[in-house]
Amino acid sequence: MPTKALGETLKEYMVVGRKLPTEKEPVTPIWKMQIFASNHVIAKSRFWYFVSMLRRVKKANGEILSCKQ
Repeated sequence: MPTKALGETLKEYMVVGRKLPTEKEPVTPIWKMQIFASNHVIAKSRFWYFVSMLRRVKKANGEILSCKQ
């Protein structure tokens, strides 16, 4: 992840995502995170990093609903 020391400025992103619905669980919880990153690609990547650690959901089993600056 680029750091501020390299001349990159960090921006605040609100990333909203959820686990994909299944037959067992048709309604899934929505997660919203405030992430500081240099661009939206890194913000989405950090979102999946934290969700995989906190909620044990992989990127293949989830989706990002929005990513706003």
